Amino acid sequence: MKPVRSISAVALLVVWGAAWVPLASCSREAAEEEKAHVPLPTGHYEGPVSYQGAELRVSLELEETASGQLQADISFPQVPGLEFEPARVSYQEPQLRLEQQLSPPGGISIQAVREGDFLRGVLSFDSVRADFVWVRRGPARSRGFREVTIPLRYGRQAQVGRLRLPEDTLPQHAALVLLAAPATRAAAETRAAYLARHGFVTLVAAAPVPTGPTDSVAYAITRAALTALRRQTLVDSARVGCWVRGTLAPLVSAAASRPPIAAFVVLEAAPAATRDQAAAYQPLSRGSVPTLALYAGQDTSVQAGESARHLRRTLGHQAGSQVRVYPQATAEFIQPGQPTPEGQWQWPKPAVGYWDELTEWLRRVSR
Repeated sequence: MKPVRSISAVALLVVWGAAWVPLASCSREAAEEEKAHVPLPTGHYEGPVSYQGAELRVSLELEETASGQLQADISFPQVPGLEFEPARVSYQEPQLRLEQQLSPPGGISIQAVREGDFLRGVLSFDSVRADFVWVRRGPARSRGFREVTIPLRYGRQAQVGRLRLPEDTLPQHAALVLLAAPATRAAAETRAAYLARHGFVTLVAAAPVPTGPTDSVAYAITRAALTALRRQTLVDSARVGCWVRGTLAPLVSAAASRPPIAAFVVLEAAPAATRDQAAAYQPLSRGSVPTLALYAGQDTSVQAGESARHLRRTLGHQAGSQVRVYPQATAEFIQPGQPTPEGQWQWPKPAVGYWDELTEWLRRVSR
């Protein structure tokens, strides 16, 4: 015969069970509230990543914005020009995730766990994955520029442009509008930040991919952005130009060629593989707009060789205009990582000469 529990014992168990539910719920809520109040992992972090015996130093700056969001900048002291601001930054205690581009695959991504003053995780660069442990070394360092937003109005539409101002004492600067389609936004932001650190005022404006030959939205946005940039106090209105990549290039070129004409234009991966396509850039030649056209030899989105050949003919021998092809570069103007004949890994790096030639050309044509 089984022993019978006393009525008082059963009642006690029932009461204890009923009390446990709200207590457990309160404990979970308290833990979640405590987690929500953990400060963001702001500061300057640094340390190496290593792959096949090759070490690469990394610096990570994490700052809290006015809206309470986390903002990041990543640089590689051994490889100038590879630095970038991640397009996606997310932090949920204790996990940090950074992605160079909004649309993988490709680019650099970082997944890490915060452990006090350390970040422990994995850096992925295309097919390469490398573990790391980085340590916090004080507050985040200066970005090298100030950032504000300005309104851009075109027709009945409007957007907010991202304006970067160099941290120097010059009264006025040469400036660029960088037109960004969704697929080229990360490239535009990277160039805007790099050039702002090197003395240029930059404005990034979003533009949709044209839906047809009569779609002129990108044209209108370019005109509005150029006008807004010329009105900035720190900008020399006579030295304002454009940067664009890909399918937006014909519309941006047309907008830049209309009075008041842009001081210069930088084209990346501009489609010009046929004579008809190349004809879209004739306004630049007729308007005597100095133009720098850049192509990456490994870019599969455009016929680099044919486009470069046709564009040289279209631009002619106009003073200041140049067409350059970087044969070993990917679409992002990056030379892929690869092992040396001795078996030593070489980390990816910017196409040789890309950044220096870009900044030197811009300084020359914007004097």
